[in-house]
Amino acid sequence: MSEPRIKVLCIDDESRILRALKALFRDMDVHVTTDPKEAIRWAGEFDIDVVVCDQRMPKMQGIEVLREIRIAHPRAMRILLTGYADLGAVLGSVNEGEVFRYINKPWDNAELRETVQLAAKIARDAPVVQDKAMDDVSREMARREVGILVIEDDPEVQQRMREILQPHYQVRFASSPERALQVLEKHETGVVISETAGQHGDFTALIKALKQYHPHIATVVVTDRANANVAIDLINEGQVFRLLLKPVRMGSCRLSVDAAVGRYWQLKQNPSATRRYIVAPRAESQLPSWLAGSLMQRIKLLPSRLLGLARAH
Repeated sequence: MSEPRIKVLCIDDESRILRALKALFRDMDVHVTTDPKEAIRWAGEFDIDVVVCDQRMPKMQGIEVLREIRIAHPRAMRILLTGYADLGAVLGSVNEGEVFRYINKPWDNAELRETVQLAAKIARDAPVVQDKAMDDVSREMARREVGILVIEDDPEVQQRMREILQPHYQVRFASSPERALQVLEKHETGVVISETAGQHGDFTALIKALKQYHPHIATVVVTDRANANVAIDLINEGQVFRLLLKPVRMGSCRLSVDAAVGRYWQLKQNPSATRRYIVAPRAESQLPSWLAGSLMQRIKLLPSRLLGLARAH
């Protein structure tokens, strides 16, 4: 028997864009609308596999639409289209919409089709990770077992993170990729909190490599160096869980880390759901020189005890 046709929902305020998307996905079941409210309703009504939504719309921003769909119909994978790079929108797509991919207009037809096909397969095969607070027993167990790794070389920020997190979690610090790998090799680490860069170079390369081979680890980026393009790369190639701007606020940081620990804990109980967080492939030739050799091999071989899974290849 052949696979059921992929169900795609496209939302854009421009009819010509919707016509182009409908033509591109002509071999799929495509629903198109310019009305965000209708889209939110249709997502569940038609049991949509993949949502492709424009960001810049007059009635609702794309991240608002995707946030509502994530709540109402979490099985659907979410792709955000945009013709401009706005940091606020990108941050929202991470922290509120939890998008699978962020794709710029004009898009490449082959790339967009391939992304939608992959997203649809994941939507159908991988179980949904529900956003729900852990019960008291699970929370205490997670806090005892799960380590938090902070990658940061600014002593003041390190101290601030200690004040916020150490009363509640097992927190370890690293100021370089080498030290970060030493921690990851020795301790079960469920959440990595990192700057985008430091004195030792580009930390985002390490974040992306970790997520490529260990998608169950939740990553929280806390930075004062963010720009829209860096954030988009962190979505597509790093599936970053949360992206926060410095100065770090205690409330938002605690909430983000609590949610990240909860995400890791759920994936630990349900490893097959990690497929929902696979990243866009990255060629070895694109890696910085410091990561391309032994460090990358050590990342690949991090202990599989984290989720009881076979090591990624």
